Amino acid sequence: MTHFNRFLLSSGLVLGCAILSPKQAHSQENQLKRINLQWNSYQQLSNSNRPYIAYTAHQTTHKYRATQNGNQLALKFIVGVVLDGKQSIVDPKRLAALNEADQKSLLHHEQGHSDLAVIYGRILYKKLSAKSYSIKNFQKEVKEIYDNTMAELANLQARYDMETAHGEEKELQDKWDLYFTKELKD
Repeated sequence: MTHFNRFLLSSGLVLGCAILSPKQAHSQENQLKRINLQWNSYQQLSNSNRPYIAYTAHQTTHKYRATQNGNQLALKFIVGVVLDGKQSIVDPKRLAALNEADQKSLLHHEQGHSDLAVIYGRILYKKLSAKSYSIKNFQKEVKEIYDNTMAELANLQARYDMETAHGEEKELQDKWDLYFTKELKD
């Protein structure tokens, strides 16, 4: 009976328009927790050439432990979502030009991007954990699932911004909020 353990950490950068804080969420049996955003979590960057007042970035990471027993390979995963403080920025002058209600609304919209990252961290965990892996190609198979899931997330982040007009369309933002609430229930 052969037995070995291997640890591997992979990460990818996923950019959205809403997250930041030095906090990190990890899955335990697929339970990534919601990350609550605050404006002071963002890097202050005046006169940025970005078209938006706020821009949020996060990383979704995964690591696994591989155990081989004969011809059988079992992988146990941990998935994390990390808010990226260096890539998440807010233009303080443009933010200050908004009234308090509009600032709150913008942060609320940005929270949706963070929520999507957490939801897709959970989806990644489920996809990775549901697959049977070959001994010969397991690293390639894990990478393919990760890459495909992160591409789905990037597309959904863009759709969220488009449908809500970056939070300006209140009725559509409310519909997305219902989705976030449903998906983030523990």
